Amino acid sequence: MNENKRVFFKPGIDLDLPNLIEPQLASYKWFLEEGLNDLFAEHYPVKDWTESEYRLEFEGYRIDDPKLSEVQSRVKNITYEAPLRAKITLINNTTNKKLTQEVFLGDIPLMTERGTFIVNGTERVIIAQILRSPGVFFTENISRDKRYFGAKLIPTRGAWVEIETDGSGVMWVKIDRKRKVALTSLLRAFGLAKDADLISAFADVDTGPVKFIRETITKDAAKSQNAGFVEVYRRIRPGDLATDDNARQLIEGLFFNFNRYDLGKVGRYKVNNRLGVDLSDTPQHRVLQIEDFILMIKEIIRLNNDPQAMPDDIDNLSNRRVRLIGELVQERARIGFARMEKIIKDRMSTADPQTITPTSIVNA
Repeated sequence: MNENKRVFFKPGIDLDLPNLIEPQLASYKWFLEEGLNDLFAEHYPVKDWTESEYRLEFEGYRIDDPKLSEVQSRVKNITYEAPLRAKITLINNTTNKKLTQEVFLGDIPLMTERGTFIVNGTERVIIAQILRSPGVFFTENISRDKRYFGAKLIPTRGAWVEIETDGSGVMWVKIDRKRKVALTSLLRAFGLAKDADLISAFADVDTGPVKFIRETITKDAAKSQNAGFVEVYRRIRPGDLATDDNARQLIEGLFFNFNRYDLGKVGRYKVNNRLGVDLSDTPQHRVLQIEDFILMIKEIIRLNNDPQAMPDDIDNLSNRRVRLIGELVQERARIGFARMEKIIKDRMSTADPQTITPTSIVNA
């Protein structure tokens, strides 16, 4: 009987198990030390609505010791947290007077060594998310028994851009899943205003670029940059009055304003690898880059002309990523910072110039 006994492990072997909550601890530590600093850098300096009277500059922040220990927080049914304070300088542009104060911004929850939080005396945990990675992904659709390719450009924060090719060879684009518009309309808005500019931009694609671009131009109602802005605006905001100025303001704000559009460090890395570019992950390169957009279209054209081409597998784990607690909390904090920035601007416009201080316009 003993001869047939199966042994699945050797006794006496000690396995060094990793600390399974280390990623959570490291992620929240990153948020407290770097993530918060990134948020301050995104929103400061804050200027008044006219951008002429006041400027609020961020000098630094600190997190004080917690008011109560973990055990005391549990016993008293309160949250285990610590005060967050920021050093803010208010500059009066009219008088050039500067005033620096430390401002209390609120209490920030602290993580225990077990990777949990104590909220109102109850121990809770934040679960990490697994989701589609930001970056560029190439897709396919079947039309008239033939495969046609498209792409999705997914940012960490901001509008999705989806490009598709129909059975006639016309390329369309959808912004934030709104109504589709001819791809060349968006390219005109981005600066390729003339038909000759559009064709020459893709002339170095190996085979058949003119077909797709020319077919798209024939369906394009726009023939200039301003008309391109208006055409795209009408699809994003149907029913609104579209003028050159408000259309330009919306489109440029949608893709080139870091507060509204951010590929993220992961997204920038994925785009670099997929399109063969080498751009840093600084904020200026994490907004939409025209060069990226053109390379993405060239790749779609190349795939359309390659009978052996295959789309990206969106369900592959290499195209997924885990959002840990630091990133999740930073995203929620970003909303609070945006609201705080608006309130600061409102108070700047109504404050008394003789009594205005950082603490009077910034609060929790």
